[in-house]
Amino acid sequence: MYTLNSQSHVPIYEQIVTLIRGYCISGVLQPGDKLMSVREMSTHILVNPNTVGKAYKELERLGVIETKLGKGSYVAFVNDNNPNKEALALFKRNLEELVLEANYLRIEEQELQDLIGECYTRLEG
Repeated sequence: MYTLNSQSHVPIYEQIVTLIRGYCISGVLQPGDKLMSVREMSTHILVNPNTVGKAYKELERLGVIETKLGKGSYVAFVNDNNPNKEALALFKRNLEELVLEANYLRIEEQELQDLIGECYTRLEG
């Protein structure tokens, strides 16, 4: 379920964050689902427990997971009325990078909006 690329220039902890966020977004992980413990995850993906701990702390900071002392880490329930400020800031940075890349590829604004609309349609379907 969790596969990482050790040859990537992206740090392992960031790959873990991206992977778990992706599973949450796609519905593979649902609010309230329990994640593996740091030790279990590090054994499963063969990385240092400190790396997994760093990823879990970042996921918690972004509001993706919540840790209950002595019970473990769980996928957080999203509060639709109050988005996490850090997660929103990260989204805006990622969006700016996407728009810059689209500009580099000479994708017009309307075409980019159409592509985004297609993504929403696939998610809803």
